[in-house]
Amino acid sequence: MKTVLFVPGFQEDMKSRDYISTLNAIKSRGYFVKFVPINWKRTVINDWVKQLEEEYNNHDAASTILAGFSYGSVTAFMAATKRNPAELWLFSLSPYFSADIPKQKQARLNIIGTRRTEAFRQLNFDTLAKAIKCKTLIFVGELEIKKYPLIGKRAQLAERLIGDAQLTTIVAVGHDVAHRDYVASIKSAIRSD
Repeated sequence: MKTVLFVPGFQEDMKSRDYISTLNAIKSRGYFVKFVPINWKRTVINDWVKQLEEEYNNHDAASTILAGFSYGSVTAFMAATKRNPAELWLFSLSPYFSADIPKQKQARLNIIGTRRTEAFRQLNFDTLAKAIKCKTLIFVGELEIKKYPLIGKRAQLAERLIGDAQLTTIVAVGHDVAHRDYVASIKSAIRSD
């Protein structure tokens, strides 16, 4: 049985949204799922990756799937560039890489802060994507693309640059991995070996 290590969105924990529904859908397909809590306070992407790696290092990469939502997907992506998992599942991959930062609204950058922005500025997606050598499933909601066009562009670029990647756009769904249609799309796309 493969293990899925799931990283939540920025400043979220298990109670922030109905993560239970998402995790249960993954479990129903034959996976063991571990929710990996992140200490978001006063930390940057490198810290989040280290926190995920602390758990990931306890697992055989060949039987582990890294998954994450929003900033959690950036965290899972970054960990996968260092040690390829069996698969990588990116739910609403946040567009916070070096090429994305100049395109972000200043108000959004103010929310995440100077230190996080500078850390994201160091991440060259095009170079990092070449290090991903595993099957990668990318999910994004149609409504979140309309509201945040950069998230759609980042998802499309990820599909193009990661060798074995498949993009799924979920109709009439926003930025919510716990939405019933998002969960149904995940459940439909994944299958345990």
